[in-house]
Amino acid sequence: MISYFSRFPFVRILLFWMIGILLSGFDYWLLLGCLGFLLPGRVGKSVGISSLIVVFAMSWAAYLKPVLPVLPGDGFVFRVGGSVEEKPKSWSVLARGKGIRDSSGSWTPMSGLIRLYLAKQLPKPASGDLYAVRQVVKPFPLPLFPYEKDWGAYFTQKGIGGTAFVSLDRIRLLKKGTVESTFFEKAQGHFVGLLERAFEPGRDRDVAEAMLLGVKTKIDFETLSAYSALGAIHILSVSGLHVGLLYMGLSLLLGFLLKRRPAGPYVFFGLMMALLWCYAGISGFSLPVLRSAWMFSVILFAKTFLRRQESLNTLAFSAFVLLFLHPASLFDAGFQLSYLAVWGLIAFQQRWASVFQFSGWLRWPLTQIWELTCVALAAQIFTWPLIVYYFHQLPHPISFFLLNPFLILFSSIALFLGFLLLAIGSFLPEWAFQPLAYLLKTSFQLLHGLMFSWVERVTSVMPFLRISWFEMGSYFTVIALLVWAPRRWKVCAFITLIFWQTPETIPQSYLSSVKGEAVWVENKGEKSFASLPASTDPAWIQAHLSPMWANVGVTDTLTRRWPEKGNLQWKYRSETYAYVREPTEATGQQYLILGKEVKYRDKEWLISWQKATWYFLKKPSAYWLGELKPYLPQKYYFLDEQSAIVL
Repeated sequence: MISYFSRFPFVRILLFWMIGILLSGFDYWLLLGCLGFLLPGRVGKSVGISSLIVVFAMSWAAYLKPVLPVLPGDGFVFRVGGSVEEKPKSWSVLARGKGIRDSSGSWTPMSGLIRLYLAKQLPKPASGDLYAVRQVVKPFPLPLFPYEKDWGAYFTQKGIGGTAFVSLDRIRLLKKGTVESTFFEKAQGHFVGLLERAFEPGRDRDVAEAMLLGVKTKIDFETLSAYSALGAIHILSVSGLHVGLLYMGLSLLLGFLLKRRPAGPYVFFGLMMALLWCYAGISGFSLPVLRSAWMFSVILFAKTFLRRQESLNTLAFSAFVLLFLHPASLFDAGFQLSYLAVWGLIAFQQRWASVFQFSGWLRWPLTQIWELTCVALAAQIFTWPLIVYYFHQLPHPISFFLLNPFLILFSSIALFLGFLLLAIGSFLPEWAFQPLAYLLKTSFQLLHGLMFSWVERVTSVMPFLRISWFEMGSYFTVIALLVWAPRRWKVCAFITLIFWQTPETIPQSYLSSVKGEAVWVENKGEKSFASLPASTDPAWIQAHLSPMWANVGVTDTLTRRWPEKGNLQWKYRSETYAYVREPTEATGQQYLILGKEVKYRDKEWLISWQKATWYFLKKPSAYWLGELKPYLPQKYYFLDEQSAIVL
C-alpha cells in the first residue's frame, strides 16, 4: 500500500514527482488532482497526496521549461557566460544574447543561450567578455543516422537554442569582461601548477588533472577509449567516486569532533561542508560534482544530526531537491547513472560483502578484493541497462570481474595520494615534495600500465549491444520483486522476465555527408559495410554509426575509405550511383552524388544528368543555386541539411 505515513516517504514523493515531470505538457493534467479524493480513509489520503504531487510536478516542470532564443540570421552581440572550454581547434563558449540585427539593419534586444565555437586564433575569451559577431546561427543538426543521440533535444532542455562556428574575421571584441578570476579559478590554477610540478608532460599528468581537478580537455581519444572499454570512464571526470573518497577521508580525519559535544558536531558539519563545496568549486561546479556534493551534504546532515536515518530515504530527498530545482535533470544520463549506482550500493553492497567470510593468513587481502568486487557489482546492478541503452556496450565479463577490483583499488590510491599532494604540497620543501610526487606518479603508472596492457591483450568490451524500454522495465521489475517482494511473490519475478525477440532486420543502406564528403553505409543482416572519407576519425564513427549498428543487430563491420581523388561508381539493388568530384558525362546512372570539389562554372555537362536524382554533399551558395536552376532535375537533395537518406 502506498502510504506517506510510514518508512521512506521521500522515495514515494520522488517517484510521483518523476511521473509528473514525465507527464508535463499533458493537456488534461488538472483532472489528475481529483483522483485521490474518490477513495476514503488512509488509502484515499495517500492516493490524493500522490496525485497532487504529480499535478504540481507537471505544472512546475512546464513553468521552468526554458524559452529558446530567436536565432540570429546575420549579426548579433553576446556576452560570454560561464567557463570557457578548450577544444582542439576552437574555444567553446556559452553565449548569452544581448542584441540581434535583422535584415533591415536595425538592432533589437535578444535573450537566450547559444553554443558558439570561436576560432582558436582568437585569444582565450573570459567570462563576461562582450563580442559582436556577424554569423548565421543554425539549430543543432538532426541526428544523421537512426538511434543516434539527438543533441538538439538535449540542448533544448538546457535552453540552448542553436550553434555556430565563428571564424576570426567575423568576430570583434567590444568590451573586456570586468569579472575577475574567482577564488576557485585561482585555486584551480594553483593546483594545476602543483600537478605540473609533480608530473612530466604526458598522459599521466592529463589524467591526473581530469581526475583531481576536472580539467579534462587534454585527454586523447585513445585514453578515453581505454577507460570506456573497461567501464571506468567515470574515473576520469570528477563525480561521486571522487567526492565520496574525499568525504570518507575527511570523515576519518575529523570524525573525532562528533564526540566533542555539544559544539563538536556543529564544527564537524561546518568544516565538512566547507571543504566539500570548496572542492566542488575548484573542480568547476560541473553538474556531476554538484550532484555528488549535494548528495553527500544531505548524507552528512543525516549522519551528524539525526539519530536514526534511512540511507535510501536520504538519497531520495537529495534527488528530489535537484529535480525540484531543475526538472530536466531527469533526462540527463549522468543524473540517472549517478543515483542508480548509489542506490545499488545501498541496496546490495553490504548484503553481498557478508556472503563470504575468509580466514587464515590471506584473510585481509581476500576480504578487500571481495569487498571491492561487491562495490563494482552493486554499482552496476541498476546501471548496466542504461549503459547499454545510451552507449551500446559493456565491459567484457572477464575484464569486469578480474580487472575492476584492481582498477578501483589503484584509482582510489591515486586519488588519495593526489588529494594529499594538493592539500599539503604547497607547504612541503622540495626534499619532501618529490617523494610524495614519486608515489603519485607511480600510482598512475601502475593504473595505466595495467589498463593498457589488458586492453592490448584481452577483449575488453562487448560492442553493439542493445536493450529496449520493455526489456529494461522487465529487468527492474524482476530485481524489485526478488529483493523487496514477499516470498510468495518472488516466483513471479521469473515469470515477469520475458525475453524480447527483436524482429529480423531488413537490409538497408544510408547516404549522408560529413564535412562535404560522402558517407555510404550498407547493412546486410549482421554485417555492415561503411564507405567513409579518409579523414573520418574513430570518435565520429562511435558517435554516429555505432548506435545504429547496435540497434539493428549488426555484429560485424567493415569500414572502407574513399579514394581522395577521382569519380566513383557502384551498383545497389540494380541501380547505379555515381560519386562525382570532376565533371563527367552521364552514361545511364540513376543517382548523382555531387562532391564539394565540383566547380559549377562550366555547367553544360550537367545536362546529361537531368534524368538522375541529385544529392549535393554541400549546399551551393544562393548565387550558384540560381545559376544551376535551369539544369536541376525534378528531385534533388542537400545532404548537409538533413538526416541520412534511406535507400
